[in-house]
This record gives sequence, structure tokens and C-alpha cells, in this order.
Amino acid sequence: MTYKTLPPGYRWAGTMDFMRNRGQMLAVVKLALALTVAPLAVGFVIVPPGVSWALMKRGVLPWLAMFGMLIGYIPLHELTHGAAMFALSGVKPTYGLKLPYAYAGSTAWFDRRSHILTALAPIALWGVALGIALWRAPREWFWPLWLVQISNLSGSAGDLYCAWFLWRMPGELLIQDTGVRMRIMRKADIPPTPPPTPPPTHDLPRRSADR
Repeated sequence: MTYKTLPPGYRWAGTMDFMRNRGQMLAVVKLALALTVAPLAVGFVIVPPGVSWALMKRGVLPWLAMFGMLIGYIPLHELTHGAAMFALSGVKPTYGLKLPYAYAGSTAWFDRRSHILTALAPIALWGVALGIALWRAPREWFWPLWLVQISNLSGSAGDLYCAWFLWRMPGELLIQDTGVRMRIMRKADIPPTPPPTPPPTHDLPRRSADR
């Protein structure tokens, strides 16, 4: 469920800011490094780099194709975020670049499930597309395509971290992700108002008629 404005009854629960929060930034950097090194090791096992090197030595066109895919993937990644945000909220997303991050953002408020869907849309969509390309392409094109797949994985480190972080948070959440800063609000647990207690009644002492 998504909202164009924050509904009443929600309170601040946290902020995610990879530009200012050093701990969050370092966590994402470490995850990105792991998602780079591990697939590289797997690639060496699947296809020796020499197979693709024979292709790259043929001329400049294979190099242009590889770097074109690596650079072109960045806007495609953010456009996928934006398309998912728009599909779920109807609010036009914004795009920008604040080094070292390119980003897509929205002023809408997403519930936990919707935001996780928008966060993981690029790694899922392009992971499948690149997997099909790797399966269908000639073997010598493995490493140029595999490097783009590694970029897909490592470039989604922040998205994976956000999804994991939000999944662990308790309560009913709404999230606004403007691109480089995320505001997290939790629905307040307000107990029902008890009915008013009637004032106590006491029998007044009667005056004696004989004094």
C-alpha cells in the first residue's frame, strides 16, 4: 500500500542516509566488495578469462560494447527503480546523481512490502535478463556479460541492505525514499480510550430532627 501524503498516527522510527551515516555507508561498501569478489571467483571457475581475452584482442568494438553495457546499466538500474515506484504509487519519480551514487527517489510513502519490491526490482529484472544473455551468447562473450552481471550485483548492495534492514524492523512501517535519504515511520500503538468513569456517589448524612 502506498500514500501520497503521510497518514496520521505514524511516528518517526529511523533514517537511512548513505551519504551522512558512516556506519550504514561502510556496511554497504563491504557488501558491495563481497558481491564483487565472490562472483569474480565464480567466473574464473565457469570460464577461464583467456576465452574472452581472445575476443577482446580482435579490435576496439568488443571493448566499446563492454564499456557501453557497463555504463548503460547505471541509468537502466535507476529507471527500473523509478518505474516500480511509479507503478505502485502513481507519483512521478525523480532522478539524480550525488557521487558516488546515482539515484531514483519519490515523495510517496510506501509500506514495507512495496518498498522492498521497488528496492529489489533492478537486481531481479536485470539479473534474469543478463542470465538469459549469458546462456544464449557465445562463450567468448562470457566475461563482458559477466562483468555487467557483477555490476548488477554489487551496484544493488544498497538496495539489498535496505531490504534486509526494513525486513527486520518491527511494527507497521511507511517509508519515503527521496533517493539518498530514507525516512522510516512506524504506526503508533495508541491504546483505546477507556470510557469516562462516573464520579463516586456517597450518601449524605441525614440531619437529625431533634436537636
